[in-house]
Amino acid sequence: MNSKRNNSTQVTVNNGKGGQADRTIYCKEEDLLKKQQELKELEYSLSQKKTSIAQKEQALKAAKDVIAKKEAEMNDKRVHLEEMELQAKNGFPKLFEEKFAGLRKQLEQREAKCMDELESLEGEKEKLRQREVAVQKAEVQRDNGYADARAKLDDELFNLRKEQEKELESLEGEKEKLRQREVAVQKAELQRDNGYADARAKLDDELFNLRKEQKKELESKRAYTLTAIEKELSQERASRIAALEKEVADRFKAHEVAIQQEKDELEQKRKTLLKDQAELDELKDELEYQKQRLQSRKETLEEREVTLNLEVDTKIVERKQSFENEKSVLNDEIARLRDSLKTSCALISNFEELRHKLDDEDPAAVLLKLKTYEEEIKKLRDDLATRPTQEMQETFDRLKSEQRELQQTYERLAEENQVLRSSARAQSDLEMQVSELTDKNKSLLRRFESMDAENNRLMEELKRLQSSYEREQDREARIRDIEEPYVQKVLPRSTKLIKEVEQYRPLTAAKENGKQLTSEQSELLVKLEKDITKGELEWLDHIRESCIDYGLRFPRRILHAFHTALKTSEWSPVTVLAGVSGTGKSELPRLYSHFGGVNFLSLSVQPNWDSQESMLGFFNSIDNKFDSQPVLNLLTQTQKRKSEEYPLGLKDAMNLVLMDEMNLAHVELYFAEFLSKLEQRRGCKGNEVPNLEVKLGAGIQHYDLPLGRNVLWAGTMNQDETTKSLSDKVLDRGTVINFPRPTTLERRSKLKPLGEREALLSRKLWESWWCRESKFTDDQILPFKSFIEEMNISLSMVGRALGHRVWQSIEYYMANYPDVQEAQRNNDDVNLAKAMKIAFEDQLVQKVMPKLRGIETRGKSKTECLEKIRAQLVSGDYSIVADFDWACSDINYGQFIWSSANYLKDDVPVEELKTQYSESLDTVVSMQVEPSTNVNTSNQIPDELINHARNQSKDLCQLTIAEIKKVIGCSGKEAKSLKELCNNTKES
Repeated sequence: MNSKRNNSTQVTVNNGKGGQADRTIYCKEEDLLKKQQELKELEYSLSQKKTSIAQKEQALKAAKDVIAKKEAEMNDKRVHLEEMELQAKNGFPKLFEEKFAGLRKQLEQREAKCMDELESLEGEKEKLRQREVAVQKAEVQRDNGYADARAKLDDELFNLRKEQEKELESLEGEKEKLRQREVAVQKAELQRDNGYADARAKLDDELFNLRKEQKKELESKRAYTLTAIEKELSQERASRIAALEKEVADRFKAHEVAIQQEKDELEQKRKTLLKDQAELDELKDELEYQKQRLQSRKETLEEREVTLNLEVDTKIVERKQSFENEKSVLNDEIARLRDSLKTSCALISNFEELRHKLDDEDPAAVLLKLKTYEEEIKKLRDDLATRPTQEMQETFDRLKSEQRELQQTYERLAEENQVLRSSARAQSDLEMQVSELTDKNKSLLRRFESMDAENNRLMEELKRLQSSYEREQDREARIRDIEEPYVQKVLPRSTKLIKEVEQYRPLTAAKENGKQLTSEQSELLVKLEKDITKGELEWLDHIRESCIDYGLRFPRRILHAFHTALKTSEWSPVTVLAGVSGTGKSELPRLYSHFGGVNFLSLSVQPNWDSQESMLGFFNSIDNKFDSQPVLNLLTQTQKRKSEEYPLGLKDAMNLVLMDEMNLAHVELYFAEFLSKLEQRRGCKGNEVPNLEVKLGAGIQHYDLPLGRNVLWAGTMNQDETTKSLSDKVLDRGTVINFPRPTTLERRSKLKPLGEREALLSRKLWESWWCRESKFTDDQILPFKSFIEEMNISLSMVGRALGHRVWQSIEYYMANYPDVQEAQRNNDDVNLAKAMKIAFEDQLVQKVMPKLRGIETRGKSKTECLEKIRAQLVSGDYSIVADFDWACSDINYGQFIWSSANYLKDDVPVEELKTQYSESLDTVVSMQVEPSTNVNTSNQIPDELINHARNQSKDLCQLTIAEIKKVIGCSGKEAKSLKELCNNTKES
């Protein structure tokens, strides 16, 4: 009984273990099913990704098609533009023919009419000749017996013929005068209308034919008159003579009327031709401008098209390659997972077959049964050993046979267990592979998300690039804001010397081109040069007198220096006015422009200016508009012609821009691009000037602003702790004019109104004042060049050497100085030398002395540089020695600082003086100044001057004219003579 109970317990236990194994296998099956479901979901997600990739490729293909469409549109636009250019090019001759068709038709009609008149006159001439022969025969027959009467009549006829010949000679003289006037008109028209040679040649031929016809007509009329007089002499001599006189008078009047009409017609034709020429020039300029704009826009679009195509193709190839790689990797993973799934399914089928063989028993339960049987066998053996009965033997045999069977079953189950364990290991391997695939799937998802983000970024970039083409309309709107005129009213133009300039320009152009001028043209050119130079000096005197009337007095030398600095803007684009505050630095450009007829704009420089946009303007993205500054509006207005469509154009006038307090900010930051472009303008011809790029915003092509020669640049500069010093770049490219510190303060009891501004000065007149080449001989200019070269050696000792540009600008300044030009045209060598020295001294102050700023006034820099330069100035008798000594004095804390302009005090203010700076100036001044009691009437140096030199520890030759005037109290002329005596003491 006990053994049966134990067996039932063991079977129960074995059954429990078998159910647990079944649950384990069921759980594993569920896990496998879940993994299969996950694999199916992975396959579905991969298929979705593949679909999305295909969609992305399709979208990229669509984008590529859109880009190709854009390219086709751009090509169509380019073809359209080329067709428009070709039409414009082909339409120009047609337009020319249309313009002159009417004139050609009129000339042909007149030619036909003249030919008809010629034929009729020839017929009448032949009839008259026949009648004359008949009359002569009749007179011979009648007058055989009347020799005396005939002689008398012959004398009367001779006298009448002589009078008629005199009248005809007077007519011929008037005709010759008219012909000379026509020749002069032809020459003038030929000089003006070089572009219409063919039309002009036709007109000349017609005029020649007309003159020939007129000559023939006059000859025929003369013959007709003589024959009529001889025929009617015998019958009605008195009445015929009166009729002849009346007829001659009538014909003379008719000829005068006809000649006047022809002259009026020619004048009308000339005006028409000039008008057509102006219209054709404007049309040609407009076409050239449009062509340049189209060409620049075409080049930009082509460059952008090429770069965009390359970028899109590169991105498409890269993305396609990455998608192909990912696709191949995912396909390999799917194949491997499918193989592992097949292996798992095979293992599961083997496991199911084993269970079926065990009658759906769990292998663990079978093993448990085997162990139970072994224990029973052991017990039975023990019992058999203790009780070896037949029953026990039978039981033993039965158990032994069962043991063998169980042993076989055990071995079989052990083999199956081994197979199941290997299946379990393979299952665990599959689980690990599934986890690895899951991680890899997550990484692929992250890569996909990154690629999707990159794709979105590329799409945004594509949209942004497409929007750049749509911003062209925004560009036009911003350009309209820039080109809004600064001057909102039409300003009157000055007609001063316009006729002289119109005659002067073609003559100078012909001379520059190497053409040989006639003696008359040469004399006219010299006369025009003198008139224009005189007009320049009168213009400057008018400005100075107007400033005095207004209440401000500027030294004549300052005014001429400022004017000459503006004229030499090709070499020194910026004129800087420096000095003590309140001395008129800002007022001089303003009054110069107001009284001289120059359009003026004052620009207040701000300390925060750090770029070109600070001065010109920038695109405001908040308001979505371009905030243009007044200087940009003025610059665009100055480069547009005055026309009916744009009446506010200022291209034909001069303009001045003043940068007030220009060194409050670094000039190299906000004006650097201007300086570079203005320097590039030096080698350009005519309207071929450099352009300044004005940025209109991101993604929009910049605006090209021409820097024309009709815009002058000036600036004021204070030297205190709130300002920035000028660099060598600005000093080399500018002219620095120092204003003198006032010794006596001027009163201004009444503030007068400024009044109306002068009419705008013509740009052609201003350019006629330029001297584009140096006319100095070697003897005239080499002393000054040697002076600069010697001074440059001293400057190189302190690292402040001058370059070629400085000397070239100095010589150009001297050649453009008004007094120098006047002396050259008058061939006055004495005044030329004085004017050259004044101009050279101005340039020493304006160009050289600013280079010395900041060097030490002691040690090697003093002995090797400053003392040598001072010795040069003293030996050259320059009046800036006192200012040089002040710049070297200890008051400047041991540094060289040029801050005075005492040399300008010799410029005596005389309102009535309008002549040049010459000896006559000293004469007029000496006449207006009361004679001093210390006038030096002998050739001896006064004792006061000797004592002053001894007290100052100086030699007499080191005294300046200003010191002599101050000590002696004499006039400028006497001070100069004393200075010469002092210089002679050095030689002795």
